[in-house]
Amino acid sequence: MPLYVIEIGGEPILVFPEQTLALAQEEAATGNVTEALQEFERNGEPVWDGEIPLAVRDANADEIAHYEAGFSEASEDGEISDEEREEFAVFLIETDDAE
Repeated sequence: MPLYVIEIGGEPILVFPEQTLALAQEEAATGNVTEALQEFERNGEPVWDGEIPLAVRDANADEIAHYEAGFSEASEDGEISDEEREEFAVFLIETDDAE
């Protein structure tokens, strides 16, 4: 499944799988992704303020590698299964909530 990146103000923030770019854009506009972007914090502030427009684009090779590494780590730790891969997203930034 293709991977897409959400950008906020031109900064790559999150990489996630979706079947098409159109569906990825819809997910960014209405899905659980927007909730996560407002719930997670960076430097004590929400990653997304709910105001700045979100942009969605195809993930590049480095972002794909970052996603694959994050998925592998979560899978090895038993946090996620292969069947849940389509629902797994990886931040491309450090968040305050990161372990």
